Amino acid sequence: MILGILQARTSSSRLPGKVLRSLSGRPMLERQIERLLRARALDRLIVATSDGQDDDPIAVLCDRLAVACFRGSLEDVLDRFYRAAAEHDPEHIVRLTGDCPLCDPELIDRVIAYHLKGDFDYVSNALDPTFPDGLDVEIMRYSCLKTAWREAVLPSHCEHVTPFIYTQPHRFRLGEVRNDSDLSALRWTVDEPEDFDLVERIYAALLPAKPDFGTRDILALLEAKPELRILNRRQRNEGYLASLERDKEYIGCGEGHMRRYRLSEEMLDRALRTIPLGSQTFSKSLTQYPRGVSPFFITRGAGSHVWDVDGNEYVDFVNGLAAITLGYADPDVNAAVARQLHDGVIFTLPHPLEITVAEKIVEMVPCAEMVRFGKNGSDATSGAIRLARAYTGRDHVAVCGYHGWQDWYIGSTARNLGVPAAVRELTHTFTYNDLDSLRKLFEDWQGQIAAVILEPMNAVSPAPGFLQGVRDLTRERGSILVFDETITGFRFAPGGAQEHFGVIPDLATFGKGLANGYPVSAVAGRAQVMRLMEKVFFSFTFGGELLSLAAASATLDKLARVPVIPSMRRQGQKILDGVRSLVANHGVGDLIEISGDPVWTFLRVRGAGPYTEWQIKTLLLQEIFERGILMIGTHNMSYAHSDADVARLLDVYDEVFPLLRQAVNARSLAQQLRCRPLEPLFKVR
Repeated sequence: MILGILQARTSSSRLPGKVLRSLSGRPMLERQIERLLRARALDRLIVATSDGQDDDPIAVLCDRLAVACFRGSLEDVLDRFYRAAAEHDPEHIVRLTGDCPLCDPELIDRVIAYHLKGDFDYVSNALDPTFPDGLDVEIMRYSCLKTAWREAVLPSHCEHVTPFIYTQPHRFRLGEVRNDSDLSALRWTVDEPEDFDLVERIYAALLPAKPDFGTRDILALLEAKPELRILNRRQRNEGYLASLERDKEYIGCGEGHMRRYRLSEEMLDRALRTIPLGSQTFSKSLTQYPRGVSPFFITRGAGSHVWDVDGNEYVDFVNGLAAITLGYADPDVNAAVARQLHDGVIFTLPHPLEITVAEKIVEMVPCAEMVRFGKNGSDATSGAIRLARAYTGRDHVAVCGYHGWQDWYIGSTARNLGVPAAVRELTHTFTYNDLDSLRKLFEDWQGQIAAVILEPMNAVSPAPGFLQGVRDLTRERGSILVFDETITGFRFAPGGAQEHFGVIPDLATFGKGLANGYPVSAVAGRAQVMRLMEKVFFSFTFGGELLSLAAASATLDKLARVPVIPSMRRQGQKILDGVRSLVANHGVGDLIEISGDPVWTFLRVRGAGPYTEWQIKTLLLQEIFERGILMIGTHNMSYAHSDADVARLLDVYDEVFPLLRQAVNARSLAQQLRCRPLEPLFKVR
């Protein structure tokens, strides 16, 4: 069934009561209904008005004309429109508005025919207007309207019904009907007194001789009486433009909440009252997740999937910032933690688990002869640097990559607020895969560099000889080489990146996947250096906390027992290959690049056209979150990621990449965003 829904209300701000004004002896709305009933392709016509008392006369008029009338929300027009349609369960809906008394039945039939023949989701004759303003026709599938009703939140979407659909050409198949000549400058809609004056004169001139006058008759009249053309010259779609301004207010103040993320938004408002940024972790905060289109709180996880507070399910490729290697709620880890919980979490003296886990690390990690535990990766990297300074008697440090929040490192980044200048001056950065940049630091600070610390790999593979060159250079200059394996450890290989690449550092730091998400980190390395831990103060009340050590023991056992890393590598390679293929297929190589090791790949977004990388990334995140994928820049693989998970990710990218291309090419990104773009952040990789 093809259902026509005519929106009408009396509470127009610019011309109150216009739909009931007398037009050649009858209410304007009645005149429009008379014309609409001549559209042959409409199976049924109903009027959708508000449930307010002011619109009671509309219901009375519909009753007199024997036209069905639905009454709903005044402000949420989308909700009213959808509920009006839902009562009839049509296959297609034609949207019409009660301010168009010159509507053209033949044009309505033409638009409907084009929609059906082309099997479109949505067709309009006003996306790029060529018809007079006031002859607008829109037709959509009922299923698309239902999607809009479920997901739309912005004022421009809820006050005007269809922008949610036609601003997403990647998601809905759009069609357009154009006129042979451009008549878009003509204004035949009624919003102002001068608009009604024009329509009244047209009816007075044409109705007596030809009650079923059409568009050709009106154009002939305007040709004969050109003075009529200048009666009403105003901007087209003023109401929609006003809604776009309200969108900005909505996005800026966060007073409304998307249906999909309603509880997340409410909880974020609550959290911001007591927690800076609303999160304990920078990378889990609204600095990374655009407000209005993102989940902010997760309630549970199982395997490779998580559920937010609103009940939305996601395939998670963030995995607790790469802390999850086996999958959420891994049964072997859970069982080990439950057994230990029964006996206790922390005691007055060490527990044998400290020895057990240390021995397992020594057995697995090439450089490890002794081990000390911390809680976070920042604990371990800071402990390694303090140890290196004590061992060498030097103060300066060369860094490459990200190494945590402590002063000695973060002082070298743009996030150095609160770090003393004297501390910042001791840390120097060098460029990955550029051995000369490190060599220069040794020349600039001869005999003063205590340690070189780097992530052995992140976004790009080490160039041939680079890691070994760093190893040789540190030995030559008497510095300690520290591999920060907070992420690569127990992910690239059971013994970490040092095993994978065959280059052995003096010290290495571990965290993240060491315990499948439980808080424990480790400094490990040569006994000759590690024994200085007896004098260097590196001590924590919870350094030997037993639930995390039980989780670590179970995780390391599972890594040795089942093909965790080969599986992550195999599934990650599918993502690498699949994304590269999609980038080529959709021609988005200037926007998207993927790199890294299969177990930890980086999806990089570039700026293009008038848009920054942050604007384009925001649109990417908006769209993938909505489709049930959590990814904020990397694919952190876990053993739980299935073939179906990988296929789902690639299917989502297959939908979203063309959207990015279209948004950049058409300069429509701002219109497609339903939130403020992310702000630039400091880069460490």
